[in-house]
Amino acid sequence: MVSLKAFSAVFAFTAVCAYGLVLLGVGEHHQNPVWALGTSIAFLTILIVDVWMFFAIAKDEPFRW
Repeated sequence: MVSLKAFSAVFAFTAVCAYGLVLLGVGEHHQNPVWALGTSIAFLTILIVDVWMFFAIAKDEPFRW
């Protein structure tokens, strides 16, 4: 059950970040190298926070057999 809470939190965080990126107009500036670099850093940061958030909430429950 804790895994479901963790997935929900990760999904909510990712959805909010995606909405923010859409509001910034990331898709319209993908050919600009500065925007591409900034977007890739943002995506990597979002991924790292997602993984950290999942393991902070779920702890070791997903690995119990």
